[in-house]
Amino acid sequence: MLKRVAFCHEGVDVGGMMGVLLLTLLASTSAVAEVLRLAGNAWPPYTDQRLPNSGLSVDLISTALGRAGYQVQYVEVPWERALRGLKSGDYDMVNGWWSAKRARFASSSRPFLSNRMRWVQRSEDKVHYDGVDSLTGYAIALSRGYAYGDELPPDERLHIGYAINFVQAARMVLAGRVDLTLEDELTAQFHFDRELADASDLLSFVPGEFRVLDLSLVVRNDHPRRASILEAFDREIAAMADDGTYAAIFARHGLPVPSALPQP
Repeated sequence: MLKRVAFCHEGVDVGGMMGVLLLTLLASTSAVAEVLRLAGNAWPPYTDQRLPNSGLSVDLISTALGRAGYQVQYVEVPWERALRGLKSGDYDMVNGWWSAKRARFASSSRPFLSNRMRWVQRSEDKVHYDGVDSLTGYAIALSRGYAYGDELPPDERLHIGYAINFVQAARMVLAGRVDLTLEDELTAQFHFDRELADASDLLSFVPGEFRVLDLSLVVRNDHPRRASILEAFDREIAAMADDGTYAAIFARHGLPVPSALPQP
């Protein structure tokens, strides 16, 4: 007959030890399992749920915060809804360019990549961008709600309209309804290779660039661990740049690796 034998060191409260161990494990599991809600719109190759790991930015953010013990849940919604949700607390984070309008309710990390903003024209046109004055006389379509519109100063000489997204704005350029639209170079090229492939030869970049805008992780100010999240993200992105993870993620998405992180 088998006998059940319990081993116990004299003077040791095994039940108490097991309780402490269980509480420690639960606390550890809770910290690891904390979910941060990252909201964004479809902005390939940076944020897009159709892409591997939901795009380059989501991949970088998820990897960096994952190394710090967080779990990132990406939610794709229109950009204006993402900002409203960040302000109301429905979402914890977005990735975005610095904006004075957001500083009242959100804080930014150090930049983790840069966006080269370029004008797009019909290939037959010969627009030359050299400051705002060079845009007078041209009809411009911008994607509604995007912060790069803030980079254009108020000027009654500018004829600006809005489209739902870059693809619609580019179609407006092709149709002759407007002369120019504006987009991140990699995003524009992504659409040239896909939705606009039938007409990509009819579109071209205006020589030079409009702006280089640095992209940061943006966390709502009323998140109880806002400072810790931003500190962890900055630390892990820097470590990823040093150990090769940062470059590997760019390569995984088939994108050129920056020579260095943008400076804050």
